[in-house]
Amino acid sequence: MTRLDDGATCLTNGKSVWQAARPRPARVRPPVMGEVLHTDIVIIGAGITGAFLAERFTRDGHTAVLLDRRPPTQGSTSASTAMLLWELDASLLELEGRIGMEKAGQVAHTCRRMVGEIGAVVNQLGIACDHAPRHSLYLAGSTLDAGDLREEKRLRDHLDIEGALLGEADLAARGIVADAALDYAGSAEADPMRLALGLLAAAEARGALILSPATATAYHTTQQGVIVETDAGSAVHARVLVLATGYEMPDFVPAARHTLASSWSLATSPLGMTPWRDEALVWEASDPYLYMRLTGDGRLVIGGEDEESDDPQMRERLTPQKVERLLAKAGLRCPRLDGVEAEFAWSGVFGKTDDSLPLIGRVPGRENCLAAFGYGGNGITFSALAAEMLAAELAGGRHADADLFALDRRT
Repeated sequence: MTRLDDGATCLTNGKSVWQAARPRPARVRPPVMGEVLHTDIVIIGAGITGAFLAERFTRDGHTAVLLDRRPPTQGSTSASTAMLLWELDASLLELEGRIGMEKAGQVAHTCRRMVGEIGAVVNQLGIACDHAPRHSLYLAGSTLDAGDLREEKRLRDHLDIEGALLGEADLAARGIVADAALDYAGSAEADPMRLALGLLAAAEARGALILSPATATAYHTTQQGVIVETDAGSAVHARVLVLATGYEMPDFVPAARHTLASSWSLATSPLGMTPWRDEALVWEASDPYLYMRLTGDGRLVIGGEDEESDDPQMRERLTPQKVERLLAKAGLRCPRLDGVEAEFAWSGVFGKTDDSLPLIGRVPGRENCLAAFGYGGNGITFSALAAEMLAAELAGGRHADADLFALDRRT
């Protein structure tokens, strides 16, 4: 018997703009004492990762039960700013140094493909989540200057990824202040809660069951699969257990590469204007970095100012000054934003790995146990990738990227 999770982590502070919109909640029920459910797959977590998994598994004909101690999407998903970038937090220059050019290129092409796959699923299911394809503007900053971005573009050219290096004058014409920037297509944006709820609705229509509030307290491995116990005194028998618990990782998942940090975000009232050309996703090569995007109703979302701590009291205490800094930085990068104010402000825990890649695959030493943990600025992109990769595992195959993202990888 192994304890899965004690729920000690306070994942978010404040109210995000997505929560304020009050999307229609998923259909759930609590577990019933003494009940025993049987299913093909039991998924722990009903956030964006669990939603992608449930949609894919049920699409493939599997039955699924999801457990979450919170209402679906009310954990880390509610704090996401949902910039669906194909680019990692780490530049290709960094990634090449860590894992080599061939693997770095493999990661880049996989992420570009997955952003497109997310759009295809949204369109196919008709999910109303303000999904829209976007360019990204990667601005020169304190970690990569104009010369570094020129080298970054050379690597992207080598990988046949088409884009442009913009100079100071080009950016000024677009309403942005920077020495240089990379302008690339292939990214997107969405409302993360409505996206996840749409995926869960599709899974539920195919027979998936969501138990909430329900805390998975322990699991047992049997010859037939796994048994998950809940705090309500019920149990779920399944062929496979999939952990999609976001940043609340159980102690038996290899986590040497993983650390927790905090990040801050804000949203303005609808601006009534487009502050820069093409509504591109704007982010910078700085530490701490800044990023900006617009919502479907014209609000500006600004995020960044990360701290190497997951302390919720610290997050709450620092929120006023973090909001002030984010607004000031945004005004320097885009003069048309000078004087805008925050209507919503929130913060949250996020996880990151030492190589900027997610942890997806089989849990070493745990038979019939898979895990899907997406980290950094590519969390939603990696969530979609996890659904594809773990679907391949369930089908008896092996995904082409399995070694790159394995939980016990050594490179």
